[in-house]
Amino acid sequence: MLLTKPRDIKDSLIKMPFNKDSAFLTVGKTIVYSDGDLLDCVDASNNPVWKVQLYKAGLNLDSNDYVIAVTGDNVIMALSPAGENLFATQINGTVKSVRLGKDKIAVYSEQTVNDKKLSYIVIFGLSGKSVYTIDVSGRYILDYGLDLKSGQLYVLELDASGAAPISRITTYRPETQSITGVKELEDQLVERVIYDDGFIYTLGTNRLSVYTTLNSQPKEMLVYGWIPEDISTAGNAKFVYVPSKNSAEIDVARVISMSGDETKLNLAPHVFKIICSGDKIYCFAPDSIFVYTGDGRFFRSYSLPFSIEGVKRAMDAYVFMSAPDGVYLLPLP
Repeated sequence: MLLTKPRDIKDSLIKMPFNKDSAFLTVGKTIVYSDGDLLDCVDASNNPVWKVQLYKAGLNLDSNDYVIAVTGDNVIMALSPAGENLFATQINGTVKSVRLGKDKIAVYSEQTVNDKKLSYIVIFGLSGKSVYTIDVSGRYILDYGLDLKSGQLYVLELDASGAAPISRITTYRPETQSITGVKELEDQLVERVIYDDGFIYTLGTNRLSVYTTLNSQPKEMLVYGWIPEDISTAGNAKFVYVPSKNSAEIDVARVISMSGDETKLNLAPHVFKIICSGDKIYCFAPDSIFVYTGDGRFFRSYSLPFSIEGVKRAMDAYVFMSAPDGVYLLPLP
């Protein structure tokens, strides 16, 4: 691989007012982070947008482009992207996780009653009203979420009660409190399900599959021996897979598109993170960024003015980079 002379991008970096251990995320084109018992929102230039007082510090944050969820112990608080209070309520048990839709929030909670552990998924509308509760006690839930397009809840579970384990996907319509579909996959462990823009993606130990409906014939790509590194569902969906070997550095990657086309990348040394954005693939090393085109050709490299320790997606076409002195926002070049 021929490397061009690295380009300097230090003028594009924006230091964030929080560190890598803070709770922070993006909402649309803004950044929300917790500062003690305050929830602050800034834009991509670090200009203040809004600030909200929380009932205590150390809470968990989740968001999408439509809603922000703040959770702790047995409390959930929902805010609009503009920082407006939608609702706050207590639930029975302890909040273990949250999934967000366009106009609903799904909460997975656990409680112990008479020495028996009970588990529930509770669906709230954005008014705070509970519209559906599913008892999942005793079930091994691997993943769940809300389809932004249809508003349906999907639940992925592992059923090991038979001779062979089964990965089961069940869909529910909260408004009618009914099951709308069931799909059982018997020949592999499905670890994650993604509903996006009318498509259903199942990420399994053997195959990546794409469905138009749960009952449709899937398009399948063999991924045995590889694990997902990054997923971009914007436009033509792309899935980046890397070898499943336990290594801090990535030397090769596969980029699989929804059409089934695949590109293999032989990477520069010391790459530890890959992010796919638009028609480019960005590979991060501690002191450099290597950029590849969608068809796998090396495009250019950029030097970093400091060593980075981690990278995560921010808003569209941005990433957060963590360094010893804090977190930086970078518009992807």
